[in-house]
Amino acid sequence: MVDAAERYQYLARDREQFLQRARHNALLTLPSLMALDGKRRDAHLIEPFQGLGGAGITHLASRLTLAFLPAGRPHMRFDLPARVQMTMEGKTPPDLQRGLSLSEQLVQRETEDKDWRPSTLMSVLQLLCAGNVCEHVLPDNTIRVIRLDRFVVRRSYRGGLIEAVLCEPETADTAPPWITVPAGKDGDDEFNVYTWIKIVRKEGGVVYRVEFEVDGMPAGEAQEYSLEDLPWLFLRWSSSPGEDYGRAKVSEHAADLRTLDNLVKALIEGAAMASRNVVLVRPSATGAGLKRRLAEANNGDVLMADPESVELKSFENFPGHQITMAQVEKLQEQLARAFLLLSAGQRDAERVTATEIQRDLQELEAALGGNFSVLNSTMMERRTRLLVKNMVRDAALPPIILTASPTVLTGVEALSRERDVNRVVQLAEIANMLGPDTSQVVLKRTDLMYRAAIGLGLADVVNSQEEMQAEQERLQQLQLLQQIAGPAAQAAMKGGEQ
Repeated sequence: MVDAAERYQYLARDREQFLQRARHNALLTLPSLMALDGKRRDAHLIEPFQGLGGAGITHLASRLTLAFLPAGRPHMRFDLPARVQMTMEGKTPPDLQRGLSLSEQLVQRETEDKDWRPSTLMSVLQLLCAGNVCEHVLPDNTIRVIRLDRFVVRRSYRGGLIEAVLCEPETADTAPPWITVPAGKDGDDEFNVYTWIKIVRKEGGVVYRVEFEVDGMPAGEAQEYSLEDLPWLFLRWSSSPGEDYGRAKVSEHAADLRTLDNLVKALIEGAAMASRNVVLVRPSATGAGLKRRLAEANNGDVLMADPESVELKSFENFPGHQITMAQVEKLQEQLARAFLLLSAGQRDAERVTATEIQRDLQELEAALGGNFSVLNSTMMERRTRLLVKNMVRDAALPPIILTASPTVLTGVEALSRERDVNRVVQLAEIANMLGPDTSQVVLKRTDLMYRAAIGLGLADVVNSQEEMQAEQERLQQLQLLQQIAGPAAQAAMKGGEQ
């Protein structure tokens, strides 16, 4: 019977060309993203001659991370499905809207507490450079990033995951709790843990079965997940039908990066040659110790020698240097535009205007050719659904929240909250133009304030229906007491005057 290690070696043959390309891309950008085969962890990395490739993918990854996880606001919103809204005549009660908004804030705090941003940044860097990455959403809602050289996959023609095997080095001290450490492995003894994910047909439908092996032996209890609940996400930057692995963004510009690297190397070597000057003295030159006197002479000294016997040799290929520099500048500008280095991007601030968000998202979509929206569904939506289910399991969210569908606020949806607030403001301005009588009769002021507060992310300061009713009863009682106390106070004042 084939074990996980043998299956990993068998599937690794189809991965080889993609892995070699990923390593080549890393040599042109950030070598630490995918070290060469056989390199130790403490080995010196080969560095490129230019830094534009590394700066480009770092800048683009930072912009994508900020778009996926905006600063100061939730990256998702809860919406009721259409079938649920039909039972409510298309209207969502204010208390339910308030509860959904508070749940969104809880989800945002959980992502901040579990440090999703560093993991997202590393995942995007791997996608830009290697084209493939695996994310494991752990039970505690943290995210573990796994590089291409540690997993193999097999997909259907449509891109659905059929099989995957992960090979990860672990020690007895660092092994996760679901892995059984084999006997004889103590302390820093390293061993490979194979995680074998395969699709299985059962009576209830199709599920993913996950098995763990060490040295060909089971190393933990097998687990089963539905197709939507698998916590291992195998992501691709761009995919082609029939291919198991994705293509990287750097691969699209590898020729320009390679040419730029060679030209910059030539410029550096030319500059080194230009900085070197050598004084030549003819062997038959007259004068005792001319070579020694030239070597010991200070700047401005006067020496007795035949000028024709002494010659200064230096680098003089300035036209070739200028041609190389012009080509380097052209490539730098072209690559800077490809990696959006010439644009400002979105500010890392609490309140970013809708115009800035729209401009940034449109630029990302135009530059990345739709990969931005694909990652929104394959990475962010699946992450969020797993996070919500884990929070319901841990009683951090009410179970009723599972009836709502989380929508990731990426792309055009990122403007929905601010658009709701702008609509409320515009409606209020129109009502004021028509007069206060019209605004009081036509508008539901309470519902408008609910929408504005939720759109601004301030649902926690809005009273519920019960709290509003209690406040209204308190105001009515206070008004009644004032009406009763008013005549009594007037009578007491009259009696005092008499």
